Amino acid sequence: MQKIDRERLFGVRHTSEYENASSKYIFTPLSRALSLIIVRTPATPNQVTIFWGLLMIASSILLMFGDRTLSTIGGIGWVIAYALDYTDGDIARYKDMRSRRGGFQDRVNHRTTYPLLMFCAGFGVWYGGSSGFLNIPIDPAIYLILGFTAGLGMVSIVDLGANYNSCCPETALERDEGSAAVEGKHFKNQKLFRLIMNLNPLTFTNMKILLPIFAVLGLMDVFVIFYGIFYPMAAFGRYVMLYRMVPGVVKKE
Repeated sequence: MQKIDRERLFGVRHTSEYENASSKYIFTPLSRALSLIIVRTPATPNQVTIFWGLLMIASSILLMFGDRTLSTIGGIGWVIAYALDYTDGDIARYKDMRSRRGGFQDRVNHRTTYPLLMFCAGFGVWYGGSSGFLNIPIDPAIYLILGFTAGLGMVSIVDLGANYNSCCPETALERDEGSAAVEGKHFKNQKLFRLIMNLNPLTFTNMKILLPIFAVLGLMDVFVIFYGIFYPMAAFGRYVMLYRMVPGVVKKE
């Protein structure tokens, strides 16, 4: 069996002090195990990127049937796909196959699969015939709307930072810091902020771990309601913060 230089494969990863527990203890170990398998194959990094994008699409579709077993499989599929998202960069560096095309495909994957995930989850709850929450009657069509708003909120959260960087390259946000680069600036106590982010169900890594848990418990209606409400709120909050950070009138020198 081919001997892999693990330091070369994994040593390039730069962990952030703001990395949450699900990323550190679930996605990173899982992705490293997958990297050790994939690096021994002829698979190229771009092929890995395309594959995990397709896996996210397939896993999302499984949520549409309102079936607990299929939804659980879909949730697990999303966890594996997101772990693979960590691996393509490792493979690219190890095999010296860096590609801008891979970065392009990565961005396309996220901006298409995130809204698809949430809409399919909402569709599945609607298709499954859920008509109430905590004994409160709810029009099933509400779940379709909430699935849409959750997906829109996720894409907005991702793109707002990119839009800010495009408008203000001189004060561009650190890509790897995520929420720490925006919301974290408003916390004087950074230890408290890191604790909050570890437990925050809105962080994308935590949400992906919660997805199969809610699915296996048969609580996808709760999942859709929660994220359908709070992701748009989080996106709006980020919009307000970034809007205030963008200079209004630029004076000529």
